[in-house]
Amino acid sequence: MTKGNWLDILIHNQLPIGGGKMKLPIKKEITPKAYIYGSIFSLSNRLQLLGDRRYKELSLKQAFVLWNISLFDDYFLNLKDIAHMVGTSSQNVKKIINILEKKGFVKVGKDETDRRSLRVALTAKGKVYYLERGKKEEQYLDELFADFDDEMLMGLYRGLNKLMEKTAQEQGGK
Repeated sequence: MTKGNWLDILIHNQLPIGGGKMKLPIKKEITPKAYIYGSIFSLSNRLQLLGDRRYKELSLKQAFVLWNISLFDDYFLNLKDIAHMVGTSSQNVKKIINILEKKGFVKVGKDETDRRSLRVALTAKGKVYYLERGKKEEQYLDELFADFDDEMLMGLYRGLNKLMEKTAQEQGGK
């Protein structure tokens, strides 16, 4: 049985905590769906902590927004599009964009057809930063997924993709 396996929880009534196992005070049955749902939150927090340690100039959330903008080269994206891509609100993205703009990674301008809408693109500094950072990120991803064979990796990919589609539909997205 692997550490943190949902079967551990169902059979042995234990949760994987900090490298050890914590016995639950009462018998609780945690289904695979509940375990996956909770693990997504826990994993998100862990990845953010690890990412914030790797990035010196930016938080992981700032780097993630920058990475999503970089996918579109010199195209100016509006805040709503960026928010949809990163899965958060336009208000949260605006705060992150303001920080990235102050640090010189992005440029912000008004939309020519809708003056209320803001458009965002990478600056030269933002492009250079992400090209250099991208090489390190590829190496980190290789290390992170080193224990995954192709079947496990594709299974996780398909499962997460399905969850992304489902939550986008519930959110009213595309």
